[in-house]
Amino acid sequence: MLRTRIYRMASLVMVFTAILGLALPASADDHPVPFRGLAVLVINSSVPDGLHLTVTGEGNATHLGRFTHAENAVVYPDGTIQSTVVWTAANGDELFFSDVAQFTSPTTAVGTYTVTGGTGRFGNASGTIDFQAVVASDGIHVAIAYKGTIRF
Repeated sequence: MLRTRIYRMASLVMVFTAILGLALPASADDHPVPFRGLAVLVINSSVPDGLHLTVTGEGNATHLGRFTHAENAVVYPDGTIQSTVVWTAANGDELFFSDVAQFTSPTTAVGTYTVTGGTGRFGNASGTIDFQAVVASDGIHVAIAYKGTIRF
């Protein structure tokens, strides 16, 4: 008789757990979360026409911590910039972006990263991240601030 009560109680607990699980909202990973970050970049090389740039750097951002930045960019005569970017977190997970930016002065640019996926925990990442960049007087170093949302 005691054994029957234990089985019934265990069955009820499992049923309530299943019902509760169905009633709970989806995980936080299904919803966009705030994203912020800062980085310092270095323009490493440019093709002789000055329009194709290779950029690397380091930064710190929510959901990544410290990361490295690798970018290939094309600067068009009208001041528009298009890039592909990879951020690599300390644990090796990568976050992929494409971006479009526009120079607003000779030393400042604004734009938006579109998250296009990644590896590891960022495998299905999506989102948009706005950024503001300031080029140092040496024309090589760039400070950049990020703010947006990401879903992963």
